[in-house]
Amino acid sequence: MVDTKRMDNNNLLETVEAKIVCGQCGNQAVKTIAWLKTNGIYECPVCGDETDLRTQEWTDRIQGYIDACTSFDE
Repeated sequence: MVDTKRMDNNNLLETVEAKIVCGQCGNQAVKTIAWLKTNGIYECPVCGDETDLRTQEWTDRIQGYIDACTSFDE
């Protein structure tokens, strides 16, 4: 378990992970929130299908993760 009291927001974004499920083959991968925030496309290592992380759905999801990580300051 991550001790959020001792971590700043940037460390949380580098530590907290989210799952990406390939829409083509169903392979599941885990990436940090920081990775999701800085990368526009995730390429499945199994089938090569690309997930566009710049879509509104993913943008909203990533922002939700960021909001959750930064809410500890409040």
